[in-house]
Amino acid sequence: MCKSCESFQSEILKGEEGKKNAARLLFEEESIRKNARHFFRKYERYVSSLYENWEEFYIEIVLRIFKEKEAGRGPRENCEGYYFKLTRNVCEEMVRASNRWKATEEQLTRLDELSGDPYIIEKVKKYIAKMDCKCAHLMYHYHIEEQLVRDREQLVKILAEKCGRDYTTGSIPVHLSGCLGKLADMIEEDEDKLFV
Repeated sequence: MCKSCESFQSEILKGEEGKKNAARLLFEEESIRKNARHFFRKYERYVSSLYENWEEFYIEIVLRIFKEKEAGRGPRENCEGYYFKLTRNVCEEMVRASNRWKATEEQLTRLDELSGDPYIIEKVKKYIAKMDCKCAHLMYHYHIEEQLVRDREQLVKILAEKCGRDYTTGSIPVHLSGCLGKLADMIEEDEDKLFV
């Protein structure tokens, strides 16, 4: 058993300071660092859309491991194997999400290109209307509106005006990607399939 596992539970019971110590122990585990670096490079085309470098991805992995251990689902014996599998699984989740987003984006792009089947467009609008304010407005203005808005500064203004939240122009692609993922999940879980 690794060093962080041996003292993790006892540290967690000590309150906030203990949690900080438990997280620090995870950051000291070389195998977690090594796996994050390896898998970031292996899955870079999927992972780099969310993380600028492997160190950012590494922080995400440590947080995931922390949550798993805190919930009592951490490794029992083979810690290195557990860290390896968890890191790989996070990357595989990103691949599946990316593929779902791509499929949904292709359908939305087709809507952009078509003169528009009013029935399909109305169905898309209904899905989008169910989303939170940020996603509803981003998806509507970027993909559905008659005069599409692709300018990031305009999108930032729309979100500030309609949702009362300030975003940066640099964050717009990340938010669009996240919203696209939410829309893909919605469509996938809906019995009344939209793109069948």
